[in-house]
Amino acid sequence: MATKTQTQFAYHQLGQTLRSLESDLRWGLEGSVRIPVAWHEIAQAAASPAKTQITLRLDEDVLKFFRSMGRGYYGRINAVLRAFMLARLAEVVKALPEYQPTEREEELHIRAEVGVIIDAQIAAREAAEAALIAAPKVAQRLRDAKAMHAFKRSGQ
Repeated sequence: MATKTQTQFAYHQLGQTLRSLESDLRWGLEGSVRIPVAWHEIAQAAASPAKTQITLRLDEDVLKFFRSMGRGYYGRINAVLRAFMLARLAEVVKALPEYQPTEREEELHIRAEVGVIIDAQIAAREAAEAALIAAPKVAQRLRDAKAMHAFKRSGQ
């Protein structure tokens, strides 16, 4: 639960943001150079783009917060993500500096990739060995089936 100070700060920030938005809307931003071209393109796009189903892992407290608002919390989560996207496109929220992994992180990543490749090779080898073991049995069954078919055709 947020403290009274945190709540007041968030309320103040929200109020300031809404006042700024109201001012911008009053003076009109249509075609303004203050808004990046990419944002104009999104604004002209379809109001409700197609939805894509994904699996998304959220922190428990975040999910609890949205669920506590009742039905339609998926739509609200999407709206928050859309607002963040638009804020990034409008350069209201700046991108973080380019992340450079440490040597240790690169090593762990490479080890994980190599592990996946080795596991795939082991699985392929085991499947090939199983096929070789099963091949004589399959061949014998095929010979037996052909013999039975030949016997039935000969009428005996």
